[in-house]
Amino acid sequence: MNQYESIGEDLKALTQEWEDGKAALASNIDRNERRISSMSGMLSPTISLGGLTAVDEGSASDALKALNGDTRYRSSMEFSSSDAEEVFEAIAMPKQRSVLSRAERIVKMKEERTRRESMKDKAEANTHMLRELESVINMRPRGRTTPAGGRITSI
Repeated sequence: MNQYESIGEDLKALTQEWEDGKAALASNIDRNERRISSMSGMLSPTISLGGLTAVDEGSASDALKALNGDTRYRSSMEFSSSDAEEVFEAIAMPKQRSVLSRAERIVKMKEERTRRESMKDKAEANTHMLRELESVINMRPRGRTTPAGGRITSI
């Protein structure tokens, strides 16, 4: 009986949280509808399959102009019979989850780390070699020069 009482109390608390969340969502929806309807230069929003729309009539470009604040969109009287209704749809591609397991990702990260370290070591080795060559050139004796300014070569 104690377990049943405990489960009942949990269910009551969960139901209360659900009702509070539902009320908060409803108030946010009402607030957003008031905000949209109070925007200047637009017709009152209507419900469509895609949700709230800001322009009752006109094309998608008219709706875009209205949303951008341009209130000079065409009225229904300016449509010709050749104007076709444009419907734009979009879907979001789901985020690709990694097909690798956790162990495989760890192995891949370790391989990537060792590859970066080896590239860093190669770059440092090249830098050390260049510095050594520079020091050898700087320490070379510069005593004798030929009158023509060229190199001394033996024949």
